[in-house]
Amino acid sequence: MSHSMHPQTKRYRREESSKSSDEEEDFVFVSAKERKKQRLKKLFKGVHEADGNKHLHDDQDGKDEEEEPGEEEDAQDLARKNNISLLDQHTELKKLAEARKESEIEKLRREEQKLLEAVAEKRALMGVGELAQGVQYTESLCTSWRPPARVMAMSNERHERVRRKYKILVEGEDVPPPLKSFADMKFPPAILKALAKKNIEKPSPIQMQGIPAVLTGRDIIGIAFTGSGKSLVFILPLVMFCLEQETALPFQEDEGPYGGHCCGISLIIVPSRELAKQIVENVEYIAQFLVADGLPEIRVCLAIGGEPVPAALSVIRR
Repeated sequence: MSHSMHPQTKRYRREESSKSSDEEEDFVFVSAKERKKQRLKKLFKGVHEADGNKHLHDDQDGKDEEEEPGEEEDAQDLARKNNISLLDQHTELKKLAEARKESEIEKLRREEQKLLEAVAEKRALMGVGELAQGVQYTESLCTSWRPPARVMAMSNERHERVRRKYKILVEGEDVPPPLKSFADMKFPPAILKALAKKNIEKPSPIQMQGIPAVLTGRDIIGIAFTGSGKSLVFILPLVMFCLEQETALPFQEDEGPYGGHCCGISLIIVPSRELAKQIVENVEYIAQFLVADGLPEIRVCLAIGGEPVPAALSVIRR
């Protein structure tokens, strides 16, 4: 009896195997990527995107909520490929790139506007401690320099014309007039010779307005492009301040440095070693011409890391 049941068991398995093979023949494997394409084709069937800048939304059965973040972009690309020629696609992508670029430029412009508004605040140029204590300065730094009388006799309209001509933008009260020559700034012939040897004949716009402002003892913030001569805006006035003090009361060895109200010592703080060395070289270059014309020597000390300390102390003692 067991022997007679054995063929039935084998026949049952054969029938089951044949059924499963038939099902496998009817089943077609579709990859996830292909299913996604089919779903997108079904979703965007019959939709024509005219300008490529409109977004299509489908609210049926919450399909958009279930789609991954990248499916929206794939859907837009598929719609373009199905309905727009290659030339139109190129034009479309170019417009999108320009629009995106304009939006980034507009964003940068807004950020720059915020920075300019922050800089333009009517706040005095003082330290944090002075601002916290409410210190108020009613007078500028004491200097003996004054603009030429003929320039002071000119009208404010003339000064504004000069600023407009050289694109000089100023803010503040009682702004000194711009000077179009180094001779009007009353520099000694030795400094004029030093500048002429470097082929610096006329001041740049930042120098026209910045040097007179510093010479009168005003606090300024100067903004100009690289290579416009910003360093000379503070180097030349500081050399003149030190030269004036050294001429009035020469220092002997182990005297000074002196830092009174009309200071005979000038401190320049810069953000990099290269700029510090460049400023020292410029000051030493001008000092050579001053000594050659019989004027007092202006000594310069470079205090940065990596420089020998004894050399700096020797300059300070002198």
